[in-house]
Amino acid sequence: MESIDAGRIRLRIRLKYEWRRAWQSVVGFTPALVVIGVAVALHRYRPLAVALGGAAFVSGVVALWYGQDARRAVIPGFVAGCVPLALALVASRTGHACVGDRCVSLCVPACTVGGLVAGFVVAHVGLRGERRLPFWVAASGVGLLTGAMGCACVGFSGIAGLGAGYFAGALPEALRWSLRMRTRA
Repeated sequence: MESIDAGRIRLRIRLKYEWRRAWQSVVGFTPALVVIGVAVALHRYRPLAVALGGAAFVSGVVALWYGQDARRAVIPGFVAGCVPLALALVASRTGHACVGDRCVSLCVPACTVGGLVAGFVVAHVGLRGERRLPFWVAASGVGLLTGAMGCACVGFSGIAGLGAGYFAGALPEALRWSLRMRTRA
């Protein structure tokens, strides 16, 4: 029979270990706050950018804390998400393009193209590294939230363009990944 003190000691050790891992995850993803801060400073709708940037930061920290394939997804997901973020921020500063008497905002096409590139990058890295589902979920979450900071420049349509582009870019590689996983089983 085990003493109560041994159980408490094990619990304290486990909690200390998890808190240390959580703190290391926060410190490890802190450089992303520079990009998030620049995006917030350049964004027209700062409260939305702060919310999406905060969600991107939290999802990156959680993925780092979780470890395994999710930990390996944070950098590729964040870097991929910076593509639509940068394109959307530039497009929102550029304004719109006019041809004749018709004008169109550049944000939605920029978000769609950025999402296409981001989806392809995440899928390519995932397939090349033969990653499992936690990688895909974490990389997609971090990437989409990072890109959404900029793609909120025109509201929901920018985020929808990001999502459509992302999934269109990831689809061919994701299908190849799925086929590889089935042939192994």
